[in-house]
Amino acid sequence: MISVVLLSSAAQAEVTGGQIKLSQSGFTDDMSIAKTNLSGSVELGFGSQFGVQLDLGVNMLNFADETATNLAAHGIYKLSDSTAVGAFYGIDQLAGETNDFYGVEAAQNFGTGGVQGYLARGEDNGASGTVIGISGGAVMGNGFGIGASLDHGTFDGGLSLTRFGVRGSLGLGERSKMFAEVGTLNGAISGLGSDSETYAKIGATYNFGANSGLTFGDRSLFNLLPGL
Repeated sequence: MISVVLLSSAAQAEVTGGQIKLSQSGFTDDMSIAKTNLSGSVELGFGSQFGVQLDLGVNMLNFADETATNLAAHGIYKLSDSTAVGAFYGIDQLAGETNDFYGVEAAQNFGTGGVQGYLARGEDNGASGTVIGISGGAVMGNGFGIGASLDHGTFDGGLSLTRFGVRGSLGLGERSKMFAEVGTLNGAISGLGSDSETYAKIGATYNFGANSGLTFGDRSLFNLLPGL
């Protein structure tokens, strides 16, 4: 009976959205500290209100000469055509070390734009941290879009990181676009002061699925750090 229910649910699933993304980011004063990211996400809808989103990403870290991977799953509940809430769980892996993270998120679309936010908690061998973020954007016309994002994380040992970025994008047809982002990353350790670095990021995305896109952005603690 259980197998019949599972097979029936799988048969009713629809690929409602998806995205493939390639980007390069690094610090402007030392571009050897750079990161190449290749990621893909797919969203499956189960009826009009429930959905599941899966994220998979690979980060090639030039400075550390390492490759990091991340995998995340979201459960999505749509309150309306323009409002959604969700919960997610994911795993980041680097140099044989694994970090688990989980959190909640919400998204609101309006006209040609939208805004979304999340709250995440990460744990690794007794160490932990909390990250909160908000992002938004809008298409202005002729395929040109603007956006901004703000993320703040606090971690054990008095470490905190704040990343702020502004983005411009240009649509290349209905499903593809190129984007560029500039911003700052501020790091502080309690009692030892703080420092700020400017970063730049360029990339491209390709959307697919019935909705040609995703309800939520991909989640990974690696997203907080450009170039690392």
